[in-house]
Amino acid sequence: MLVYPKPPVADNEKHTVCILSHASMKNFYRLIQFVAQFITLGLALAFVISLFAPQWTARLRGQATDNASQATEASPTDSTKPHTAKPATHRPEQGVGFGPAASTSKTPGAEETGTITTSYSSAVEAAAPAVVSIYVNKMEEQRRQVLLRTRDPNLPPLVPAQVVTNVPIQNLGSGVVVNSDGYVLTNYHVIESATNISAVMPDGRSVAAKVVGSDQETDLAVLKLDVWNVAAIPIAEKPAVVGDVVLAIGNPFGLDKTVTAGIVSAVGRVVNPATGEDFIQTDAAINSGNSGGALVNAYGELVGINSRTYSPSGNVGISFAIPVTTAKMVLDQIIRNGRVIRAWMGATYRDVPPQPNDPMPVVTGGAQVTSVTPGSPAEKAGLKVGDEIVRFDGKWVKNQATLRTSESRLAPGTKITVAAKRNGEVQQFDVELVERPNRPTEPSAAARQPDQN
Repeated sequence: MLVYPKPPVADNEKHTVCILSHASMKNFYRLIQFVAQFITLGLALAFVISLFAPQWTARLRGQATDNASQATEASPTDSTKPHTAKPATHRPEQGVGFGPAASTSKTPGAEETGTITTSYSSAVEAAAPAVVSIYVNKMEEQRRQVLLRTRDPNLPPLVPAQVVTNVPIQNLGSGVVVNSDGYVLTNYHVIESATNISAVMPDGRSVAAKVVGSDQETDLAVLKLDVWNVAAIPIAEKPAVVGDVVLAIGNPFGLDKTVTAGIVSAVGRVVNPATGEDFIQTDAAINSGNSGGALVNAYGELVGINSRTYSPSGNVGISFAIPVTTAKMVLDQIIRNGRVIRAWMGATYRDVPPQPNDPMPVVTGGAQVTSVTPGSPAEKAGLKVGDEIVRFDGKWVKNQATLRTSESRLAPGTKITVAAKRNGEVQQFDVELVERPNRPTEPSAAARQPDQN
């Protein structure tokens, strides 16, 4: 085998190869330098944009996240997973009790998301189907002065006289369907002296309504509609507190399905000290015809029954609603007993008066006994006129209204301890409450309500 030697490389060829290698390295270093300068400039530009226009970067990030989410949803690996529908804000359940169970899938509010809520349409959607318009026919007495001509020579020719006539009128109001059997809560003053009651459903149907029972002290009445399996309003699990957003839904001036908004201005307002019942105060507009309608929270859950408004000169932003806890108590007792049963200890009382000759009287709280019924539990326990009740059933007594409410909310037969001041010393009295006798009131509207089929 013959081996041929490599031909020798000329010096000029070696020089040419070195020149080419040096030029290639120089171009490569320039490329690296250019890329580095471009990256540095880009980072500097991004820093300036994020500093002076952060919304641009946020928008870019959000778009990138959305694209990534869409890509993930469209990926073949997830094609076999079942699709889960977003739960509804409220899904009313048809039950026998007071309203359906409150929804646990609430729409996040401002406290949860840190954003401002711009619409309460989901709350209206949840509550409005259970609010009905109430139309009441009644006879109202109207008195007018007339001049009667006489023939008696001893009398003037014209003698003034008063004429009483019964005039048929129609009263407007609202009501709230509280369970699927067709029980409706409304105000007592809406159906008072009624001869005929009808309810207009949200779908426009007019349905006959019968009075099951009423309670004048709480201004509540329970009606029964001739329907079944109707939408019931969701019930709030927690009571309303000051600052809560509330919506009033009703039939003001015959304008059904009207919604007004406001906040809870105060709770525990005692409007009538004679009854001691407390109310929710709100600045949501409650006008004539709103009585008996729903006061709901931002989730469409019932927190109160609209009752009355304070308006010496038009709407001044002070309205009152009966708390849902009171409404539930009245509804349960009327359906079970046909009336509201209250406990009684047999004493009347007033707010503790300030000390005489005191230029700056201090409100100390309590209720002063003004009379004791003979044979009543209060007399048997040893309470006397002038005693100042400071604690009732272990709770501090703020005034006569709170004492009256605490007393009436207990069941007859309950044994409690009453602490009262007598001659500057606090004494304890054991009292066993009994059922309160019926107060002399006008005949119940239920007794005058004819049966309707």
